[in-house]
Amino acid sequence: MSTGPSRRSLLQAAGVTTALAATGFSLTACSTSGGKGADIGNKGKTLVPYPTYVPSTIAPTPDLPGTAEGVQPAYLKYPEPKDGGLEKPGDGSKISIWTSSWAATPLPKAKNKYWQELEKALGVELDITVVPAAEYNKKLATLQASGEMPDIMQMVSTPNEAQFVLAKCQDLSDFVSGDNIKKYPNLAAIPTYAWKAVGRFSGKLYGIPVERPVAGHRLFVNQAKFKQAGLLVPEVGGIGVDQFTAGLKQLSGKGHWALGAEQGGAFGFNTWMPAFGTPGMWSVKDGAFSYYMETDEFRAGLEQMVKWQQAGIYRPNALTIDGLTADVEFKGQKVYSRANSGISFTSTGADPKLAFEVDNVLPFKPSNGAAPTHWLGSGMYGYTAVKKASKARVELILRVLNHLAAPFGTKEHELIRYGVEGTHFTRNADGDPIKTDLANTQGGGRDSLGVQYLAEAPQALYVPGNAEVTKREHAFQQKVLPIGVTNAADGLRTSAWTSIQESLMQHREDAIKDIVMGRKKVSAWPEVLKEFERRGGKKAAEALAEEYEAAQKA
Repeated sequence: MSTGPSRRSLLQAAGVTTALAATGFSLTACSTSGGKGADIGNKGKTLVPYPTYVPSTIAPTPDLPGTAEGVQPAYLKYPEPKDGGLEKPGDGSKISIWTSSWAATPLPKAKNKYWQELEKALGVELDITVVPAAEYNKKLATLQASGEMPDIMQMVSTPNEAQFVLAKCQDLSDFVSGDNIKKYPNLAAIPTYAWKAVGRFSGKLYGIPVERPVAGHRLFVNQAKFKQAGLLVPEVGGIGVDQFTAGLKQLSGKGHWALGAEQGGAFGFNTWMPAFGTPGMWSVKDGAFSYYMETDEFRAGLEQMVKWQQAGIYRPNALTIDGLTADVEFKGQKVYSRANSGISFTSTGADPKLAFEVDNVLPFKPSNGAAPTHWLGSGMYGYTAVKKASKARVELILRVLNHLAAPFGTKEHELIRYGVEGTHFTRNADGDPIKTDLANTQGGGRDSLGVQYLAEAPQALYVPGNAEVTKREHAFQQKVLPIGVTNAADGLRTSAWTSIQESLMQHREDAIKDIVMGRKKVSAWPEVLKEFERRGGKKAAEALAEEYEAAQKA
């Protein structure tokens, strides 16, 4: 769970319904006490310890060091890959996998050399089902209702996912808790914050986290344009919001807009609200939980977004623009910024066809007198669940996942991440691996096959072909992580929140859009808060507070 929509929260923004109730999947089968979701939480349970964190000793020394707080170790050039010392984990048997992809449909195995080489490296036959990510929720509900559980399954937060996991998936506690994880050293190198973001299910461990950087959404921009307008400053709060707004106005007009916006993401609110000092999605004080929409800081940010829309800084038809069009218009310099994730920033900077340099903007000094914050991500994209099986079978699957999590700088990682040299990537003059069209757009590489959402080493900060973008992202993380705030509900499980979260997040986004577009006034915001409470927000806060207290006792 994150404090705002991630680059992949189109799963929610696309309006995909939570179809589990209509599929016939039985929730009562998941609860020993018979109530809906009665034992997904940790209150009153004995909590198994999280896996012992053992940093990798194989990964090369970075050019720019990481930190315990989450600044990524950065590499300005690609290291000479070395043998990661991994034995082939498989026994020749078949492993079924269910995952998703945001890329092109993968080529069938008979024509997919990446798929074939991955099978050789792992020593297993991979029966992979890849669903389009925008259809994940719908397809997941159908899969759950069918009862046909694959061996390995990509999971992200959905309303009834915890109940399903408890009913159908393997309790991994005896395999990965505490020092047990040391049997799988690459999984042991996953930071504790990622395991905590997955959380426990009824006191137990059921998921292997897919780690992601903790630095959250930001405004990344056309560097030359924003520098020209005086909007790139070296320190947080180095420019006031009024001066920032004046620069945005300077860049807007004649068919160009300073701030990009699109159908999803509600005008980039998760970049602007923390700039006004808004705490994380859920924050806790004296044991009580409160929601960020209830704060004066959130409303101050909303008022500023309305002013920007009225000043023509957002395009008037922003909500007709999809994500692909927004990306094209940014790269085509019709709009000069995007509010998005660090992964989107570095992937944009790695585009060899990009005609300008990109940079990140630090939070401005707000007008409400608050200290700006930065909303941190949870540190994971999702997690991997495993089908209930014998001990030997579970250990085989964990060995495969351990191999997929080979650290950056190893030959194993190179194959998993980039594929076969000459087929899926070539090297530029500096030795950087550059993906071919086959891997990048034609369904022949890792991205299309979706294996990056099953297991992965802690992500190194490395941008092939653009060391300057690497430096800028590393510097940005150093500046914003010290002012970062987390979502206190990360890793907590209670049906009181998960059952309403998706609908409330959609309601919040719709309300922001209505107000920014002028269909409603800011004075209507108290009604939005009343609706939040009416739909169960108050009960959710009470339940989360109880779960939070239980987690602190572990």
